[in-house]
Amino acid sequence: MTSGLADLVALPGVQEQIDAARSAVDEVIAHRALRRHGAEIALESSLRGARASAALEGVDVDLEFLRSGNLRLDHPGRPTAQAALRVAQEVPALESTWRRSPVQALARLHMVAAADLVESIGADAVGRPRTGDPLDPRLPGTRAIKPADVAPRLMALNAMLLGDRTSPALVVAAAVHGELMTLQPFGVRDGLVARAAERLVLRTRGFDPRGLIVVEAGHLAVGRQQYLRLLGGFSADGEGGLAAWIMHCAQAARTGSATIETVCATLTD
Repeated sequence: MTSGLADLVALPGVQEQIDAARSAVDEVIAHRALRRHGAEIALESSLRGARASAALEGVDVDLEFLRSGNLRLDHPGRPTAQAALRVAQEVPALESTWRRSPVQALARLHMVAAADLVESIGADAVGRPRTGDPLDPRLPGTRAIKPADVAPRLMALNAMLLGDRTSPALVVAAAVHGELMTLQPFGVRDGLVARAAERLVLRTRGFDPRGLIVVEAGHLAVGRQQYLRLLGGFSADGEGGLAAWIMHCAQAARTGSATIETVCATLTD
């Protein structure tokens, strides 16, 4: 779903949810703790976002274990958790690339996410559109996008992002997240890439310019299965499913704001 984004704002309930999310994010951006602890809070947001993104991949790791780096070497979720951390750390460095060439930024995100998989999936499968079926499970109730359709849809998404400067940032972010999860453009660890892309949209379009909002925690708050069901509704492309997904993303931004506001409160002098 890469066109007609402005029309989505008119769907029932969408504008109200966008406005509520905007207000919640503005409150966090204005928090006085950011004057002295801005860098620390941004790092905490990145860490919590990585933890939540990994959990949405089915790897639920304790935050403090992730923070300390003491995750057991034999922990089955260690590769995914570490990939989520790498991706989260890469996001700030990709802002200028995202503004210039979103597809190039997506390729870089996947190279970071799948750095440990080069030997198992092959170097040619890292950072490039998949040529076969996805290795990750597809969304509930959807069919896998054919490999031949992946690259054209990625380029259409790229064109939309470069050409659309008027649609609300939150709607664009929701559309990018949903489209990437539907496409599964690389076939493995696409969820980590999609959620990082959502952050990049929110950062580069001024909704969350400092990257403070833990939107991933908001997605996780509804539970992994509900998150996937909502994505399936987006993929079906009906108005009800599209509206439900965008409103969920708005609520995720509000929840992500509350998450980092709690962090700010602990640092207030």
